Amino acid sequence: MSDPLPFKGRSVSVTAVLLQDADTAQIDVALSEKIAQVPPDFFTTQPLVVDVSALEGFKPDTKWLKTLKRIFERHKLGLVGVCGAPVERSALVAAGLAEVRTSAEAKKVEKSEEPAPPSPPPPPPAPKLAPTRVIRHNIRSGQRVIAANSDLIIVGTVSPGAEIYADGNITVHGILRGRAFAGGQHNFAAHIYCHELDAELVSIAGFYQDKEQLQANPVRKNVFISLNPDESMQIVSV
Repeated sequence: MSDPLPFKGRSVSVTAVLLQDADTAQIDVALSEKIAQVPPDFFTTQPLVVDVSALEGFKPDTKWLKTLKRIFERHKLGLVGVCGAPVERSALVAAGLAEVRTSAEAKKVEKSEEPAPPSPPPPPPAPKLAPTRVIRHNIRSGQRVIAANSDLIIVGTVSPGAEIYADGNITVHGILRGRAFAGGQHNFAAHIYCHELDAELVSIAGFYQDKEQLQANPVRKNVFISLNPDESMQIVSV
């Protein structure tokens, strides 16, 4: 069954009376003068609202609103509401008036009621690492060492053609000449440290530099490699 009495929003035109003074006696006099300037019953059928935006700091209360409405009624004017400042709902109800929003105020309300954009998802937490894997010998060419879900420490030299992998950090107490892959599982906070750098490739969380790029960096001794916030690689001596 269709709604026999639907309520729907409509934009309607009303005449606003811009108040320059909150004194109701002054308003009464000003209305008399304004009405005298127009043909009889000119405003009688027009809905009117009072705009108090020019009355800085003024907060209409119940007594003032009731007095204002009686003044308008005495002049046969249809005062229907107030705009330009927040008014207590109880005061409006007691005076039989409505709070009317200008188009600018309505846009502000609509904007404030718009849902906030969703927060970006938090970065994935760094994986919890198992105890550090420690290798106490050189890693020869063709060998591959993997430290799954842990840090890796090599006490020795990593030869050309050798590969070392760790989900966490890699520390080489010797010369790193092979390939080193730290920060598996997207661990962007991982780092690589070696006593001497002459590597074929170093990689952290998938971001890497090959031998040609590494040779362009003068840092060779006590090398610390990490990722900058922009995911570029930082290579410094410590």
